[in-house]
Amino acid sequence: MNRLHYIYRYSISVTKSLTIQKLVNLVLLRVSFFLSWALKIHVIWGKPAFLSIEPTNMCNLQCPECPTGNKTSEVAKGKISVETYTNIISAVKKQLIFLNLYFQGEPFLHEKMPQLISIAQKAGITVSTSTNAHFIDSSNVDAIILSGLHKIIISLDGYDQKSYEIYRKKGSFDTVISALELLQAAKKRHESKTPLIEVQCLLFKHTENYMQEIKQIGKQHGADIVVFKTAQFYSPENIAMLPTKKHSRYIHNKDANTLTYKRKLKNKCWRMWSSVVCAWNGDVVPCCFDKNHTYTYGNSNTEDFNDILQSKKTRAFKTLVHSNRKRIPMCTNCSS
Repeated sequence: MNRLHYIYRYSISVTKSLTIQKLVNLVLLRVSFFLSWALKIHVIWGKPAFLSIEPTNMCNLQCPECPTGNKTSEVAKGKISVETYTNIISAVKKQLIFLNLYFQGEPFLHEKMPQLISIAQKAGITVSTSTNAHFIDSSNVDAIILSGLHKIIISLDGYDQKSYEIYRKKGSFDTVISALELLQAAKKRHESKTPLIEVQCLLFKHTENYMQEIKQIGKQHGADIVVFKTAQFYSPENIAMLPTKKHSRYIHNKDANTLTYKRKLKNKCWRMWSSVVCAWNGDVVPCCFDKNHTYTYGNSNTEDFNDILQSKKTRAFKTLVHSNRKRIPMCTNCSS
């Protein structure tokens, strides 16, 4: 499947979840975003059209640039309850277009992952997830297909075991390949066109020269598309993995052994208006770059979700984004 065909199929999938109410909400979000940015006033109209919910922040791998994998995350470990999850979905389902069931951790460590997908899908929401694929096997693959999942992103950062485990420490290349094959076989067995299978590879020094090989491996084992992304770096300890400038978000200041983000940081961010992230413990945070819940808007277990979206904390953070974004450390490492 070429990129255009993939985009077309995914767009059709998203379109099926659209309603007049969702489209009106999206327009309101867009207008209020531009008013806030252009006039330097604070306006929030509508509810998030896009949402990420974290099934769990636990993970089996030890990826060196992931706060969960390298053990630098300060957030307690756990799994979202079905009650918390259902309450969040109920609060925004009339406006929500797209749900990403992922934040930190490995989502399929949550034993009720197919049920979580199904709840959102039955509410008319397009659902995607991202996984290291180590917990997709013959015991749950049919439930995954039948859950109504629209897209699944499989991380494959290598072309064999040796290259894969440079970043995906304690991971198994063969397990990922097996999961891809199981998904493809289950789709055929159930005559299902979904989920679309996207293999995703981070570009490091050890992967950037093997893009064709990785693309071939993905397509050979059932991927609808293979996507390459620039890697995010937090620590100078791992700069040895940095790819060439062409495939990097950063400029390497070799004298000081530091990284400078290549793109100019603008005082605006559509993501702050269009989406929000809900962690497993109910914390509502601005986006997926807030790994340690530093800028938490509120907690959906103790506060009304809709009140959180209009809270003083929410408004103060969004005002700062449009006035002096470089003061927010997480924004200086953002890819958007």
